[in-house]
Amino acid sequence: LSPFTLKVYVAAIAAYQDAVDGLSLGKHHLIIRLLRGARRLNPSCPHLIPSWDLSVVLLGLWRVHFEPLASVELKYLSLKTTLLIALTSIKRVGDLHDFSISKTCLEFGSADSHMTVRPRPGYVPKVPTTPFRDQVVNLQALPPEEADPALALLCPVRALRTYVDCTRSFRRSEQLFVCFGGQQGNAVSKQ
Repeated sequence: LSPFTLKVYVAAIAAYQDAVDGLSLGKHHLIIRLLRGARRLNPSCPHLIPSWDLSVVLLGLWRVHFEPLASVELKYLSLKTTLLIALTSIKRVGDLHDFSISKTCLEFGSADSHMTVRPRPGYVPKVPTTPFRDQVVNLQALPPEEADPALALLCPVRALRTYVDCTRSFRRSEQLFVCFGGQQGNAVSKQ
């Protein structure tokens, strides 16, 4: 039995048992020794979340499934675009969820040199003390392919432009990110 299970049993028995030697069952020296011994025999091991290396993830975004953007599956285009926007904007899931493609919320600069993304009108952030102007995301494009071919593959402006163009024909929502699976074109949930 695990130490936690034993503690539950001790508490359950103590609820119906009178004090022993003037102490409640949970405070009795023999019970304390029993629980301490159980912890030593079966120590708890913390459930550690494995760490991940961002450079490995970014290298993966250069590979076959994710490039060239114009011809990749919608699933991989969606994943790459979402990850790049999340990493470069440093926004919560709820903030990303409420970005919109309406003309007042999404603007691309000339020759896709930059972009501005805003949440839909009426959006209330999870942290309401943050002013609305801070909800706006302005991103500069990374150097063009001629200057640095590898870096250009990770440009969030390029990825979002391709994503918006690719989803335009079947989009049923003005939400920035839409489903690519069974409910293709519908707004994605925060999950």
